[in-house]
Amino acid sequence: MTLASVPHIPLRRCVGCGKQRPQSELLRLSLLPGPAGGIDVNARQGGRGAYLCRDRKCVTRALARGGLPRALRTPQGAWPTDMAERLLETVS
Repeated sequence: MTLASVPHIPLRRCVGCGKQRPQSELLRLSLLPGPAGGIDVNARQGGRGAYLCRDRKCVTRALARGGLPRALRTPQGAWPTDMAERLLETVS
């Protein structure tokens, strides 16, 4: 088997726990101007993105430590007010 026949699997780092995982296992968040930013289930939206494990512990850790605004390079106040609830519903 040659190196060219091995499929490339993109890896991304979780903002909550810091572990690297295949991109398909993680939940992508994006922040676009206006109300369009949010949870990007299909990982197709434009804009800056951050990845989270589909685990409630990772979501709460990322929210508590301020990892999501830091990863998205945005001030804490720029987040939609219901983003935390939407994230927790998505992973539950």
